[in-house]
Amino acid sequence: MDRHACWQRTWPQGVSDHIEAEKPFTEYFRDRSAEQPDAVAIDFYGYEIRYGELNRKIDQFANALMGRGLARGDRVGIFMQNSPHYVISFFGIIRAGGVVVNLNPMFKAMELAPIIEKTGINMIIVQDTLCSEFNKVDNAGRIETVIVARFADFLSKQPLFSPPDEVFGTDQPFSGTVDFKDILDEGMPIPVCRIHDMDNDLAMLQLTGGTTGVPKAAMISIRSLTIAVCASMHWFGLTPKETSLGIAPFFHIMGLQVTMIPALFAGGKLVILTRFVPAIIAQAIAEKKCTVWVAAPTMITALVNMPTIEQFDFSSLRVIVTGGSPISITLQQRIKEIAPNSQLGEGYGLTEVLAAGGVVTPLGNWKPSFTGIPIIKENDLRIMDLEGREEEMPCNQKGEIAIKGPTVMNGYWNEPEETKKVMKNGWFYTGDIGLMDEDGYLKIVDRKKELILCSGFNVYPTELENTMLMHPAILEVAVIGIPDDYRGESVKAFVVLKDQFKDELTAEGLINWCKDNMAAYKRPHEVEFTESLPKSGAGKILKRLLKK
Repeated sequence: MDRHACWQRTWPQGVSDHIEAEKPFTEYFRDRSAEQPDAVAIDFYGYEIRYGELNRKIDQFANALMGRGLARGDRVGIFMQNSPHYVISFFGIIRAGGVVVNLNPMFKAMELAPIIEKTGINMIIVQDTLCSEFNKVDNAGRIETVIVARFADFLSKQPLFSPPDEVFGTDQPFSGTVDFKDILDEGMPIPVCRIHDMDNDLAMLQLTGGTTGVPKAAMISIRSLTIAVCASMHWFGLTPKETSLGIAPFFHIMGLQVTMIPALFAGGKLVILTRFVPAIIAQAIAEKKCTVWVAAPTMITALVNMPTIEQFDFSSLRVIVTGGSPISITLQQRIKEIAPNSQLGEGYGLTEVLAAGGVVTPLGNWKPSFTGIPIIKENDLRIMDLEGREEEMPCNQKGEIAIKGPTVMNGYWNEPEETKKVMKNGWFYTGDIGLMDEDGYLKIVDRKKELILCSGFNVYPTELENTMLMHPAILEVAVIGIPDDYRGESVKAFVVLKDQFKDELTAEGLINWCKDNMAAYKRPHEVEFTESLPKSGAGKILKRLLKK
């Protein structure tokens, strides 16, 4: 089968089949700002920031970081929810020549510490309501500059859509920090871009799973991210007339590379909300007449099952993009009922190749149980035999998905051996199992054997188990994914207790401990105490037996 010929036959009319990145995405945004300085770039609960103003703030932020000693290649953490501060920080860090390290705002101190150590973060922007958690981090003191982002900085006197408490934040001062607004005042609005080599200069270290329990950090180059953003913009036909709903988390590839940057790259309006509340999302789509919505399947499911859903007008929605788990025919039919003018784009991507580096449904050509075709012609995707990774599998035969092209990462930060395990002759071997049909559409058969996918988030068992083993009562633990009608999968933990704690620790008590020490999506929903865990002769825990 000539897969390239198949993709050409199904390529959407009017979508460019060649993507070029002539300059960094930050500078394409500068162009949009020059073309339409008075157009609204960001709407944050009704507070508007226009393109010209946003571009100036980004340059101010970049210059301020440089003034505080940021060198090219320095890593800068962003620890916050979606907000104007996130947009300014992300673009500003990269213009200044820094490398962004996105930190999940649900992380606890125990999860943050090894990431800070591994990536060498020496500056960080922290949401004010997350400062108390950040201050618990053992090695927080090694970070030279801590910038506090107070979301109330960009909030109108009468905000729309009933913002959650964290948006109003706190006036509490934090010792040894500097406020975001003061940083902006420090920086001159002088154009700056310290990107010298788009292939080797990094945009970010994006976290993914690690065999030792500490996440690996995928090195994403400026060119890779720029090409991915261009591809998403062209594939979904984004224009300055677009109003995109920014609710998918920006720290995640989906929210960052498919929502935030393409919306601003195209010159459209980005409506930013910090938290997913179905009724608020419905109100925002209807009142702001959103045309593009990128959402996890769980978000869509929650929205369409609202008892009051029929009260809202979703006729403005043109494109709905999702991924992470399959969309059922029933759910797609329901989407069409409430948003009759929308087209669904279902996708498959990975941190290491970005969302645009995988496949996406050609709009109007959705195929049940299949995710789509590559959206970048320079990218290639093939199905390889599971044993030797040498033989390409024929049509409709299962194998390991391998991807090659300009969006593939430069490798894992400071982990050459881990990089060698997944990279071969420029091909990234995903570890995921799939097949390709006669039209070149990819079907995901199975995820990585032990990866748990909860509400669109990857949960890595080793990381979770290492955290749980810090509990003084736990001798051994193994976690697996179990089916969950709403979340796709939930976490179940099998726990062996130390003898002296067998009558003291309850499942409820352990779950409550997990709530204090790990992000919400990772927490076990079920705990089963057991006398022992099944093991191989070599002592490896046999999780397949736990799943029976």
